[in-house]
Amino acid sequence: MLSPPPTPLSHAHMSDYASKMIVPRHQDSLGSTIEFPVPSNSVSPRGSNTTTAVNSRRGSYDNLLANLPVLQRSSGPDITEKKETFERMKWRLAAGYFAYFMCGWENGITGTVLPFFMADFHLSFTTSSLLFAGTTCGFLSGTLLVEALMRVLSRAHVTQTQSAWFPYLSFPRFKTTTRRRANQDGIRSSFIQAQHLSLIIATLLHTSFFIMMGTRSSYATTFVAYVVAAIARAILTGANLYFNTVMPQSLSYAYGLWSFGGVISPLICQSLVAAGIPWNQFYFGSLVLCAFYSGFLTLAFRPTATEWIRECQKDAKESKKRSSEEFGRMSPSSDKLERPISPVREEAKPQQAQQSALRRAISLGIQWAFSFFSLMYCGCETTTQGFMVSYLLGTRNANPKTVGYVTSGFWAGISIGRFAWGYYMPSLNFTQRKLLVQACLTVGLIIELLIWFVNSNIGNAFSASVIGLVFGPIYPASLSLATAILPQEIHMVSMALIGAAGSVGSAIFPFVAGVISSSKGVYTLTYITVGLAGSLFSMWFLFPSRVPVATR
Repeated sequence: MLSPPPTPLSHAHMSDYASKMIVPRHQDSLGSTIEFPVPSNSVSPRGSNTTTAVNSRRGSYDNLLANLPVLQRSSGPDITEKKETFERMKWRLAAGYFAYFMCGWENGITGTVLPFFMADFHLSFTTSSLLFAGTTCGFLSGTLLVEALMRVLSRAHVTQTQSAWFPYLSFPRFKTTTRRRANQDGIRSSFIQAQHLSLIIATLLHTSFFIMMGTRSSYATTFVAYVVAAIARAILTGANLYFNTVMPQSLSYAYGLWSFGGVISPLICQSLVAAGIPWNQFYFGSLVLCAFYSGFLTLAFRPTATEWIRECQKDAKESKKRSSEEFGRMSPSSDKLERPISPVREEAKPQQAQQSALRRAISLGIQWAFSFFSLMYCGCETTTQGFMVSYLLGTRNANPKTVGYVTSGFWAGISIGRFAWGYYMPSLNFTQRKLLVQACLTVGLIIELLIWFVNSNIGNAFSASVIGLVFGPIYPASLSLATAILPQEIHMVSMALIGAAGSVGSAIFPFVAGVISSSKGVYTLTYITVGLAGSLFSMWFLFPSRVPVATR
């Protein structure tokens, strides 16, 4: 008796499932060939239950799961992309928060230890103010070098099954390697590897800062330490992209913890000095925190196997797409079809758009206004917190054992102001935010005048805390107003210009204050701070109270 002819599986219908399933049988992106056995109950035209053999056993169980075919629906959210974005979100946010806390920890101590620098190294106000210039030079250098650093650290070989601790470097072709040549040589660019390695480098630089400061060897070593710390902070601020991606409001909280670190470190350092412990021992003690935050940041941002495989698959798809486009472009029969999507033209468009965005940002007067405001604000903030302790010692006869707490009060006010701004900002409209900042600037100008004319040690110390409180929301508020007014296509460029202007202001005005204090006396500090506060108060009036129609 003849059996009925077999029915092709391609025409079989199963409820709630697709009628076809394609099993990939080519070599995967991880360098191992994996084939999946056919189930024993499947129907074969010959009536055989023979399974497909596995050609290679190199793939591990994790790689096998990673290469399973993914069922794609015709509609609905992209679940895999969301999982990739929020991988280890809580741990990474915690590690990033603690890293920003450590930035404030080392940045907020300057005002407290500055009198000890001057006494131990026999410095004038002019020479000591060079530390602020060194900080700015280091931050700008780190900002300019971070792109090249990320490009080198992202080099990975296509056969890697996980993120490496060192980038893959092929020295004979390193200088002349293009992106196309790198792909042909089996080298690809891994962003998650570059992000992880850059954070490790930043933690090592930060740790070296505390070691150099603890040695207390010379002023030159101290200057180099401040430059190195600024470079580390410039690399660490690359975490802003991660903060803004997973939870936008986390960026405000991160900078609030930065300020909170500037509150705690002066308190501890001043307590140690009051107990008779040398000031440099504070930096050696901080190495314990450095070790913890270095390990925490390294482990939290270590790319997972899922992230690595997804990035490999994404790069493989993009490489396949580019290859097909180049093949179609070189084919004579498809010139007319492939010419509109020429890879050369597609790659030129982002570069032209980036250049035009920079030119457009520079050509806008409102961009220069926000940049100049950032320059003035950062100069006023840095000058106030950096020289307030020296001002109280020189003009108010403050107690050297307790005057260092003034710096903590200033940073405490900054922290409270920024946390409050991040909490209440979503409920305020554009006009309300603008008026609130104007009120903060008014109070800040009045308090600066009180410090100038009221001869009271306690009153001036309290006034410094109030200045920090009202100055806290000003910088994040100016950034939010800038993003609302400026065109969206230049936001990235404009934020970089505003931040660079603020770094320049943090170096220029403290240096000017140091020069004037050395020649005329430290009492001239209020002349500079009152002038800067008055300029900020006047400039904020010139910004629009409503979003311009052109940017709505």
